[in-house]
Amino acid sequence: MVLMSWSPSTTQPEQPVWPHDSLLSRLRDQARDELLAMGTVVRYAPNRDVIVQDARDTHALLLLDGVVKVQTTDETGDTALLAIKAAGDFVGEMAALDRKPRSASVITCGEVTARMISSSELMGFLHRRNEVFVEMIGMVNERLRWAIERRRDFLARAADERLAKVLAELVRTHGREEPGGWTLGFPLTKVELASIAGMKPRTAEKAFSDLRKAGVVVSHLRRDVLVPDLDALRAYAQRPPR
Repeated sequence: MVLMSWSPSTTQPEQPVWPHDSLLSRLRDQARDELLAMGTVVRYAPNRDVIVQDARDTHALLLLDGVVKVQTTDETGDTALLAIKAAGDFVGEMAALDRKPRSASVITCGEVTARMISSSELMGFLHRRNEVFVEMIGMVNERLRWAIERRRDFLARAADERLAKVLAELVRTHGREEPGGWTLGFPLTKVELASIAGMKPRTAEKAFSDLRKAGVVVSHLRRDVLVPDLDALRAYAQRPPR
């Protein structure tokens, strides 16, 4: 499985290995250890709203184990999945830094362990550890570039190609290999997956149908989507724009 996680233990002296693109993987040992000692350890059950859109609380959560989804809801009640976050990353850090209402909700995809860190404690840490602030700005920049690329894809590519690209990226980052192919390893509906690519439910069903016909995904009655050949899915996503 691609995901690695942290759990407190007195019997394992070795250092945990964090996902390669997470914040904690980018920090030097001293800064990382200081960050991991901050706040209070909290544990959440599956399908729990741990951060609520428009709420005015200002703490951040440093994920230690598990996966969460970040989603937003518009005025009509429609929701869109914005991102998936896993061990080694912050969620809720925007409100902790600017103390404005939450811009999105964060929901657990399974059991989650995190450190709850107050706004004042995080701000003090970042004043002492400017290098961590620089890494966080770099990750914000990466998310912005990712959003711009999704917008370009929306203008230039068909729905099935956009969905294939998003699914391939999620499998690369969070997936696990199983008999017969790759899965994400945590529950997401097909509509949630497609919403990352900016499509409505009806368009999502058509896009998944096209991917199934091409043989690059297999849908089950359960939520998991199986990718038999990740290279084939990537090739499908990278076809020249129509």
